[in-house]
Amino acid sequence: VINAYSRTLTGIVRPNVKPMLKSEQIKNEFFIISTLLTLRRDTVSAIGKLDYVLLQHQKVSIVIFQKDDMAYYISINRTEKDIDKIIASIKKIL
Repeated sequence: VINAYSRTLTGIVRPNVKPMLKSEQIKNEFFIISTLLTLRRDTVSAIGKLDYVLLQHQKVSIVIFQKDDMAYYISINRTEKDIDKIIASIKKIL
């Protein structure tokens, strides 16, 4: 979970999982995401609220949800076949 200022509020890396990004890379990634979500606020009245963002890379899929001033940044194994089902489950929790 990151805030509008790209600061990590909470987060968990599963045991025995090596992070793919280095510390500086993840800071930059979170800055980009928080900037995108902050700038989008002005378009909500024209195009509606953001449901989610799905970034599909060669090695990993990333799903981003926005709730109030927070962004939920969730990585999913790229080989996962039921991403839609996972996204639906996450939306129910949030």
